[in-house]
Amino acid sequence: MAAAQQEFSPKDRDFEARARASFARQSMMATLGMSLETVAPGAVEMAMPYAPHILQQHGFVHAGALSALVDNACGFAAMTLMPKGSGVLTVEFKVNMMSPGRGDRFIGIGRVVRPGRTIMVTLGECFAETGGERKLIAMMTATMMVVDSPGIVD
Repeated sequence: MAAAQQEFSPKDRDFEARARASFARQSMMATLGMSLETVAPGAVEMAMPYAPHILQQHGFVHAGALSALVDNACGFAAMTLMPKGSGVLTVEFKVNMMSPGRGDRFIGIGRVVRPGRTIMVTLGECFAETGGERKLIAMMTATMMVVDSPGIVD
């Protein structure tokens, strides 16, 4: 039985617009073809299509691309709970690859497990989707650092 998702209150009422603007500035995500699907306080879903330029030598989507997808989802989930003028940096993650990257598209879901003033702990799941059916292929735990800096762009 899955654990219930916690309810969080964002510190910035414009969290979704800020997240979408920040996502749009990430050229790496554009290179991988990622899209930001849903944004809620403490939870984000992203998608990445299958593409030949992100494959490894055996024809599966590379673990680096899948890790980037779920790491980004975790980071943006944390960002939704941060005040305006703050940013997020990943300081640690562990990913378990459970099945090869085979599918039409890949879904990364990030959720905040424990919000904090300076450190947030997140949980990420990566699904391969084929014909509308999802299969869990990777899981991630990640620690995100809240960065309050004049250099952060809102």
